[in-house]
Amino acid sequence: MKKFLALSVAAFALAFAVPQALSAADDAATIKKNMADRKPKIEVLKKAGSIGENKTGYLEAMKDVKLEDADKKLVEAENRDRRTIYSAIAKKEGSTVDKVGELRAKQIRSKAAEGEFIQDEEGNWIKAPKPAPAEKKEEKKD
Repeated sequence: MKKFLALSVAAFALAFAVPQALSAADDAATIKKNMADRKPKIEVLKKAGSIGENKTGYLEAMKDVKLEDADKKLVEAENRDRRTIYSAIAKKEGSTVDKVGELRAKQIRSKAAEGEFIQDEEGNWIKAPKPAPAEKKEEKKD
């Protein structure tokens, strides 16, 4: 069950696919479009250190950062859409919204850009490390 749930969350992460469990195709398309539209601004806020990815799969303003109203609304809208998606996945997989969010948070942490704030599983805020260099594939000799 855990593996299947993780695969479901992975499918979302790779394709921003909204499961069929959402009430209507229009809702799914709207969420997908809205998330794509918000992504560039969210990336700017992450790079600036204003927001980070918490351990439950949601965006969060960093301590001592006062977001402008527009940025606060952007984060709230993103988190609302994420919750809708997590809820749909949880319902489809017989899991919980919290569990889906935690699994998504793990994926987000593993792909975070260097220097972005992420929250580890214990709740500590850290900056994402530089990714390890990809291993070179051995060339086949014919």
